[in-house]
Amino acid sequence: MKDQHIRQYTERDWAKVADSDRKHWVQRFRAEGPRATVQASHALFEHARSARADFPGSRYVAADLGAQVRLKQLLDRAADAFAIR
Repeated sequence: MKDQHIRQYTERDWAKVADSDRKHWVQRFRAEGPRATVQASHALFEHARSARADFPGSRYVAADLGAQVRLKQLLDRAADAFAIR
């Protein structure tokens, strides 16, 4: 990799990249529904496994579970806040 390539990458118009990414996923979701994001997540998981056979490690799994539990707690609190009483 050349310094020029690194410079070009770091100087990209990141807002334009984000906008393009957003448009891509809107189009995919409209065409394929939630299946598009599920397929992408499976592809990313398989890529991670090909790069590191031990992925996900036990520390990652524990941290992820903790984050999922916290998210569930927050969703429950939000549901309670918006519940009709």
